[in-house]
Amino acid sequence: MKNLRKIRVPLAAAVLLCFVSAGASLGAERLLCGWKTSAVETKLREIDRLVSEKYIGETDSGSVADYAAVGYVTGLGDKWSSYIPADQYEAYRMSSEGTGCGIGVSVTSTADTVRISIVYDDSPAAQAGIVKGDYILGAEGLTVEKDGANAVISAIRGEEGTDVSVTIRTAAGETKTLAMKRATVTQKMAWGEMLSGGTGYIRIENFHTGVSGQFRNVLDTLTGEGMTSLVIDVRHNGGGKVKEMSEILDPLLPEGTIMTLREKDGHETVYSSDADMIDLPIAVLIDDQSISAAEFFAAALQEYERATLVGTHTTGKGRAQRTYALSDGSAVNLSVEEYFTPKGKSLADTGIAPDIETALTDEQTANFYFLGTDGDPQLQRALSEVQSLKN
Repeated sequence: MKNLRKIRVPLAAAVLLCFVSAGASLGAERLLCGWKTSAVETKLREIDRLVSEKYIGETDSGSVADYAAVGYVTGLGDKWSSYIPADQYEAYRMSSEGTGCGIGVSVTSTADTVRISIVYDDSPAAQAGIVKGDYILGAEGLTVEKDGANAVISAIRGEEGTDVSVTIRTAAGETKTLAMKRATVTQKMAWGEMLSGGTGYIRIENFHTGVSGQFRNVLDTLTGEGMTSLVIDVRHNGGGKVKEMSEILDPLLPEGTIMTLREKDGHETVYSSDADMIDLPIAVLIDDQSISAAEFFAAALQEYERATLVGTHTTGKGRAQRTYALSDGSAVNLSVEEYFTPKGKSLADTGIAPDIETALTDEQTANFYFLGTDGDPQLQRALSEVQSLKN
């Protein structure tokens, strides 16, 4: 499946997914089997021989193989390609497919705080009464204060059906420990509400599998409530699937090309929209963390003059990746296609500039998920813009 996303490790907004163990990694000697003679093979064989003959320490062939794979992919010089170790691949795969196994929340974290930014519908966390803005203090005998945020997040991960105990602090300052069973849940990827003046607001968290259906449900609901203008928020959106993005763009664009993907051999795949289109003022919120499918989504609407972009300049990415599973359970996420906007433009290194530049302060950026409508100057500017276009 084509993937338009940037893999960020560690995650700024980590999804608490299940930890799934995999088989042992390939040894370094097996990593080399079957390769054609090359500079890579020659160098690794020389190093491997020297280690075998001279190195006085203990070796872990699986760890060596993982580091060799990381080095190879890093050596490509493509920041969008990456190696995924076997013990992380299943969680990565589930996340990109719009599901996860755990308590069903996303969090923002620092070294000493873990705060819940999204609670998935019908998840163990939702059923236990956990809400956005609650702080996770600890889990399974560990605490954020003593053991650190990463240790607590890792402790919450686990296999479906297993028990987990999580201690939280609510916005009111109440501390409580909740017992839950980990479960497979569907990510909350698109949601919205009707704001003042008939303006609908839709947040797109990512473009993983299933987001187009969630978006369409929200769009239909807001349309049924009499929506007369629309703000779509793709800030802090790391991208996702080409197909999902195209299906969301289809009802927003006139008939024509949405995206062109070009492979190494020159073969092209073209995604298109039909003539059915909602006709109302639209603004799209973007920032420097609107990456890949998110910035392309905004660029297509801008080129068709279907939306005003509000926020800050995006990162700039012009390649699509595919993920290839390897024989030991690990995987390589590899750039295999270039992609181009409806007008044939690559976003690589340039990104897109907003039509209306509006920035958040550092404090507002750090608290992005908790700003609220009134405390979000970018959203307020977008609301003002679409309201003026109706008059």
